[in-house]
Amino acid sequence: MANKQILLHHIDDYVSGGLEFAEIDTKLHAYLNEPENVTIHDLSVPSLDTVALGFATGQLAYADTNGKKMFIYGNCAPRRTSTKAQKNNIDHGIKYAKLKNGVEIINVWSDYAFGFVKKDIVEFRDIDCPNAGSQFRSRDFFPKAVAKIINGDYSELGKKLDVNDIPDIPNNLVSWTDGFGNIKTTMRRSDLEKLGLNPGDKLQVILNEVSMIGILSTGGFQVDRGVLAINAGSSGYDDPFIELFLRVHQISEKTASVRFGYPVGGTVFKIKQL
Repeated sequence: MANKQILLHHIDDYVSGGLEFAEIDTKLHAYLNEPENVTIHDLSVPSLDTVALGFATGQLAYADTNGKKMFIYGNCAPRRTSTKAQKNNIDHGIKYAKLKNGVEIINVWSDYAFGFVKKDIVEFRDIDCPNAGSQFRSRDFFPKAVAKIINGDYSELGKKLDVNDIPDIPNNLVSWTDGFGNIKTTMRRSDLEKLGLNPGDKLQVILNEVSMIGILSTGGFQVDRGVLAINAGSSGYDDPFIELFLRVHQISEKTASVRFGYPVGGTVFKIKQL
């Protein structure tokens, strides 16, 4: 490995700090040529939440690395292609993408895994890796392929894939709920600007069959306590994603997530101007 300082973000829909993370990271460590030079950071996303996987992939992939090498390995596949029994546990495999900024991503193919970085993919490939024969593919098969790529061995990259086959991300979905109960969405600031909306406008938000009146704001703390702010949040960089931010002073108070019934990733919402 030419670059001695490498960061690997391991995103998975297992319990944070759980045995599954430990087993996968142990396998990665075993196949890395110089594991002492690779920092592995584990990030847990909600179970089967492919929107959260894609959102986290994008947020991390566009971070400033100050020239250091970064990889992302993401695994979250709900196996919804078929409701029938899957012979030999076969399902979606892993794909490889390289971005304009040099970040390399190995994600399990699912609805939104690559959608948040689609516009900046310069290489999109299949990976020749076993995809059947184990219920725990993310431990038994995938880490070896991931480690080989980090080691600089791209021999298992398969056929070129069409970036256009990656589904676009709708702009009306819940993407992430942070630890303070703020709901991040796939809607961007530019989407609201296109609608001609301005800070101070009153808007109706309908989510999870719950309706709330909120204020379009430049920040969550620009509104009074208990008022729903609809504002460009901390994610999304140059064109931030819109957040639903209910200002509370104690975590025991009802946050936006609580008020909207704990919406899961991919839940559709509507915004109407009043």
